[in-house]
Amino acid sequence: MNRKIMPIMLFVIEIIMYYFICLYFHMDENLIVGSGTLYFLFLFIYGHYSLKTCLIWNEVQQLVKSSFCFYIALLVLVPDSVGYERKMHLTLMVISMFLISLLASRFLRIAFRDQFARKTLVIGTGYEAARLGKISNNNRFALTNIMGYVDVNNSDRLKGFKQDNVIKRSSVYEYSLLDEIIKKLSIEQIIVAVPEANQQVVDIIMSDIYGKVESVKYLPDVNGTMTFSSEVQDFDGQLLIATSNDEMSFIGRFLKRLIDIFAGIVGVISLIPLMLYVKYKYIKSGDHDNIIFSQNRIGKNGKLIKIYKFRSMIPNAEAELERLMKEDPKIREEYLTNKKLKDDPRITSVGHFLRKTSLDEWPQFVNVLKGEMSFIGPRPYLPREKEDMGQYYDSIIKLKPGVTGMWQANGRSDVEFSYRCKLDDYYYHNWSIWLDFTIIYKTIKSVVYGKGSL
Repeated sequence: MNRKIMPIMLFVIEIIMYYFICLYFHMDENLIVGSGTLYFLFLFIYGHYSLKTCLIWNEVQQLVKSSFCFYIALLVLVPDSVGYERKMHLTLMVISMFLISLLASRFLRIAFRDQFARKTLVIGTGYEAARLGKISNNNRFALTNIMGYVDVNNSDRLKGFKQDNVIKRSSVYEYSLLDEIIKKLSIEQIIVAVPEANQQVVDIIMSDIYGKVESVKYLPDVNGTMTFSSEVQDFDGQLLIATSNDEMSFIGRFLKRLIDIFAGIVGVISLIPLMLYVKYKYIKSGDHDNIIFSQNRIGKNGKLIKIYKFRSMIPNAEAELERLMKEDPKIREEYLTNKKLKDDPRITSVGHFLRKTSLDEWPQFVNVLKGEMSFIGPRPYLPREKEDMGQYYDSIIKLKPGVTGMWQANGRSDVEFSYRCKLDDYYYHNWSIWLDFTIIYKTIKSVVYGKGSL
């Protein structure tokens, strides 16, 4: 089925719904035609009918912008004489169309995903390639169907280039079979996911796939040098990328603190009954020690702060960790690599529940209300982890640590330590209110489905 049919289907559905909503609010024909033309013009301008949008929160962002501009235009163009009731009808119409457009777009993309999704081949079998596959599989809104991966290791063509093989499954193909696989699987799109490759290897790969598929995407190794605010510039035929590491604006800091205060108040109020429940569960299990413990963490500008958490481990957990690492070299290696143990024997039965639901983090809303932490921000790192944070330390400490953040919303405990730092560095360079709302949504989804619990 032709992929371009989907925007047409979406457009038809929205026109029909727009017409019936206007009739419901008893709008005259001239207003229906005029406002409708304006509304769909804004939708087109902000890319609502583009097939490039691949994530639901990008779609929400586009619809918010187009709906807001449409509403402001209505307030300016519609005369004051129409009265308060008519303006309320216009407001309800804008809200209704926002919801209808979002639901219609989501329904069409999910219902016809098999017909409209681009058949995609990923070149690479490393961590980034695996993450691309995970995002595509978990994101039903995206019109990307990954058909397989190409192993770039042990290929004479690529000058002996190697990367860690994270993906090990039947859908992994040798690089020498690239042309054959593109034809056999009817590949429409290729994503090159070898960020650790040098320019020579990338050039070879690009020349091997040139002109063989409709679309080629490349995942670069940016290391914080490029952000979503970076600009591509034409400098007399030379392609330049202009980047900046601007500080958060005053308005941004104000909005973020406003969200923190609101979240802190709600979190602290709900903490009271939660404390009673956790205390009851511990007493019932025969544990009468304190349910809340404090711990030094790295705060903004490297200042040490004392954060609060529900105790999920046995008393004297740090001393027990030292004993375990001395007695078992495997435990020592695992902890030094990931800064946590996958099957930590120190966690209590109640602690497993607290971590699975992330309720152990709830007392940190006290830190949020005090201004030491933010609702969303980098992970609050331990002082002993400073050296392991490496190059990312300087950017991470420019923000307050968060109760939740990029790493919790992208795998939580399934994410390796080095990648947690990279995600937090990404958050610093790409912060926006939209990104915060996306993290909140993904964190809630992660907790509800119990994936990668802490």
